[in-house]
Amino acid sequence: MKMSFDLKIENNNLNLNPDGSLQTVHDNNKLAQDVVKGILTPLGSNKFFRWYGSMISARVVGNILSASQTEAEIERAIYNTLSNLIALQKVQARTQYVSAGETIAAIKNITAARDPVDPREWEITVSVLTRKLTLVEETFSLRVV
Repeated sequence: MKMSFDLKIENNNLNLNPDGSLQTVHDNNKLAQDVVKGILTPLGSNKFFRWYGSMISARVVGNILSASQTEAEIERAIYNTLSNLIALQKVQARTQYVSAGETIAAIKNITAARDPVDPREWEITVSVLTRKLTLVEETFSLRVV
């Protein structure tokens, strides 16, 4: 059986094994990385895949919105990004192996919480259910300036 994988990225760096080879991620770890990567990539910034990414920056950066409006816009942008990822996974599965652990079955929860100390910082939590029936949850910070 073929394995689906991606290169492991931490703090915007590729990770290396002790022997110098590149580390990879599979199943739930791949999905977690795909979710964060899709959300943090500005929509249209990849010249080969203009449809890939998130509208977060377009919806909130430079706009004067209340905290609740900003929260709603962030959550809507993330939901749209995850919906696009689900559609991409379905198309991808027609021509290549995509494991149940890296495939989104349902979007469970999306929350955006403003940092009480620095109002430019938002803590984002995304939870998705995989086709393997495991819950993948990622929490990360997003700076909105």
